[in-house]
Amino acid sequence: MPFTDPADYFLGQRTTAEGTFMPPINSVDLLPEIHREFQCRFGELSVNAAEFYHENSKVVRSSTRRLAQNQESIASFIQHYIDTPYNYSPDTVSDINQSPILPAFHWRQQVPAAIHQLGIKDYLKYFALDAYVLSGNQLRKVLPNKQILVKDRVFGDDKLKKLADAFYGPDRDAGQKFEHFVFFVGCPWRYMMLYGPKGYRKMLVDLGHILCGLQPEIERGELCPVEYFYDNEIDRFLDLDGIEQSVQFVLGVPTPLNGSNSHE
Repeated sequence: MPFTDPADYFLGQRTTAEGTFMPPINSVDLLPEIHREFQCRFGELSVNAAEFYHENSKVVRSSTRRLAQNQESIASFIQHYIDTPYNYSPDTVSDINQSPILPAFHWRQQVPAAIHQLGIKDYLKYFALDAYVLSGNQLRKVLPNKQILVKDRVFGDDKLKKLADAFYGPDRDAGQKFEHFVFFVGCPWRYMMLYGPKGYRKMLVDLGHILCGLQPEIERGELCPVEYFYDNEIDRFLDLDGIEQSVQFVLGVPTPLNGSNSHE
């Protein structure tokens, strides 16, 4: 198998980020023990995600430097990813009740106005982050810069009880206190395949940027940070593997006192 420089590979691709780097394109050359690679993903082998990626990328020291010199290409790659996934039109759905797609205008009638801007404001910052909104027993995935959401799933009472039990300390009553939750899920591999291990930090910086944009709503009490939760339990609730995708931050959304979800 000929060796491929990741910089050349990714900058030349027009594809969604998911599924392009696990196993890494050079895994046969750089990590012959393929079974160990999948142990890192799904098994009991404990390894830091950034260190594991670095194990597959550090032999090509020029890659991340070359990527850093091609910011225009990286910006184009990220924009393409944002524009590509779930690019469906609600107009093409014959029965909206059976469709996995939920029009954003319909969703905004169901949730408080404080979260209407999710995925719209600073949408490029969502490249390595997924935002899920739980309203009652219905989980929706926010799609960056789209006027649609994905109907992810509907939970039963037993599953919602497990969510309530995932909060502790000062936030132990969060499950009863809030009708809506926003889960920010980190997907660091989308950045790490471009920047190497530093992509993990870049994901966290983007999350901070998004939360700064929500600070006015937080200060007004329209959004409430929920800081005390068991990461593994939230990951299990959302069916995340805890490695490629893991919860990073949770917001509780109180129901407005006037009962209105509209800006008007």
